[in-house]
Amino acid sequence: MPIADRFTVLTGRSSTYRILAISSLVGAILLFHGCLGLIDGIIMPRQAWLEQEFVVAVDGSVVGHGGGMAGLVVQVPKSVEFLGATYVTASARRVLRRNGNIAARYRAESGHVVIAIGDSIASTRETDADVRVLLRFIPRETGTFTMKFATGVTETHKGRLVWKGTDPPDARDFADIVDERLVRSLAVVHPERNGTAALELAGQRQYMLFPDSGLFLLPLERAFTIESWVATTAADVPLLSSRPDDFHSAYPLELRVSAYGEAELRCADGRRSYSSGRGPFIADGDWHHLAVSWCPDSLRFLLFVDGRTSDTLEVPAHMRAVRARQLLLGTNLSRSQFMRAAFDELRLWETCRNEQEVAYYRDLAVSGYETNLHVLFSFDNAGHGRIPGLSQTDSLWLLAYNRPKLVVSTTPLRIELLAFSAELDDDSVRMSWETYDETKVRGYEVEKRMESGRYSVFRQIEPLRNEARYQEYALTDAWRGREIAYYRLRKINTDGTVLLSEEVPIGTEAILNFVLEENTPNPFTETTEIRYTLSKRTRVDLVVYDIMGAEVRVLVADRQEAGTHVVTFDGRDLPGGVYFYKMRTSTGSQTKKMYLAK
Repeated sequence: MPIADRFTVLTGRSSTYRILAISSLVGAILLFHGCLGLIDGIIMPRQAWLEQEFVVAVDGSVVGHGGGMAGLVVQVPKSVEFLGATYVTASARRVLRRNGNIAARYRAESGHVVIAIGDSIASTRETDADVRVLLRFIPRETGTFTMKFATGVTETHKGRLVWKGTDPPDARDFADIVDERLVRSLAVVHPERNGTAALELAGQRQYMLFPDSGLFLLPLERAFTIESWVATTAADVPLLSSRPDDFHSAYPLELRVSAYGEAELRCADGRRSYSSGRGPFIADGDWHHLAVSWCPDSLRFLLFVDGRTSDTLEVPAHMRAVRARQLLLGTNLSRSQFMRAAFDELRLWETCRNEQEVAYYRDLAVSGYETNLHVLFSFDNAGHGRIPGLSQTDSLWLLAYNRPKLVVSTTPLRIELLAFSAELDDDSVRMSWETYDETKVRGYEVEKRMESGRYSVFRQIEPLRNEARYQEYALTDAWRGREIAYYRLRKINTDGTVLLSEEVPIGTEAILNFVLEENTPNPFTETTEIRYTLSKRTRVDLVVYDIMGAEVRVLVADRQEAGTHVVTFDGRDLPGGVYFYKMRTSTGSQTKKMYLAK
């Protein structure tokens, strides 16, 4: 399900004060005690993942003198655990307390509990303030659950704050609440894993250090774009930072999550700091795609959230001379704050990419050798405290500190190694592919592009849907000769997810610097040999995958001299079935299939 479809923002008002009904898990929050509370918006996921924390953001404001109080009463299933709430303004951040006395005034329906939260905020010096309340939950069971909500008001009675009223009026039994604004359902599902890995930083002094070379110092005289998928529930912490220890020196970029849980850009010239405005809420625990483009010609940063432009940040011309001392992921140069988040597919491009380019590649699995792509960190493997990056130039590594983990990714980026091939036969290109389960397949699209162009749909194919689960497809295209074309297969599933094969180049004699042969023997029972020939010295990555696209074994990951090379793959400890081996160099990649018979 697309990220944009998993959220809802609602607004509501009453004659005395504004009330906002929260769609799944929260009712409304009133800020009062000598003031008027205004609720302006709620941001929350429509769907939650089992055993994974998520956050709801409630926006409002405090008007009046003496601060006020934040209060909320909500009925939740016993399987949904409330973790806490935080109150944030431009100058204050404090924890809201759970109030058992208020909760005891309400009777929950069977299988549910009532939670009331609140805290005096009279200590704030602001008489008019925009506020955000961040509510944290974690679901312990799957299913669809009903949530009901109520709000109340207080008054001062004999020097004490007393809970006086309820909306709906005088309701004390949640069975009586039928207002659709206050009754919502929450779907809790198992996380859908895509078979690849993601980097997890637990916030315990874990971080990654980029190499001190090239674009990783982010020199502002050159264009660049850096992007990644990020999932976090943390706030007021850096994601990607070059901010120095003294907090006063010049630095080119810090991408962080603000105290409001929003993506924020910062930079400084040594005399003044610059920061972007408030943007979309990203600290909800779901995956978000973040991208930052620097355009030296226009002297501005572009911030993209989920493929759309969120903000621009213009800086003076002398910022072009600024470059980083170091670049870190998950902390700043002072190592004073540490991020609790997951990252997947971190890419650094050598151009200032626009919204169309960012959105197009956002959920596509890239090979690492696309035009203008400087380096790709896919986080699919690691060793000896280092995570390798795919680069068209040098071997590049992220250095890991304090043992961050690689975990199974649940990002919307879908990667599946489809058994798609294309071969040149005289004046025709013959394409074929195989599938093993079409129960969730809506259709196929074969895409084609020329050397300097974008992919377009060459042919749309309806699934055969025969009784046999195994299917084979074949297709041909006319070949004009003396041209280089690329083909790939796009599989569209019924749930809307899109899976892409590796691209296959035709006319490769002009561009490929290797020839990959069929493994022998094939099928094999224990071991098989994979032979390939290099036309020049180059970096080679040869990896074996299972039928679901999960990495099984790295056979080669090094620079090799020109000539013929032979690698032995030992499958004695693996289950029988179909496996793929993919070879990648700086000029492209090829994938072939082998059978392990057991």
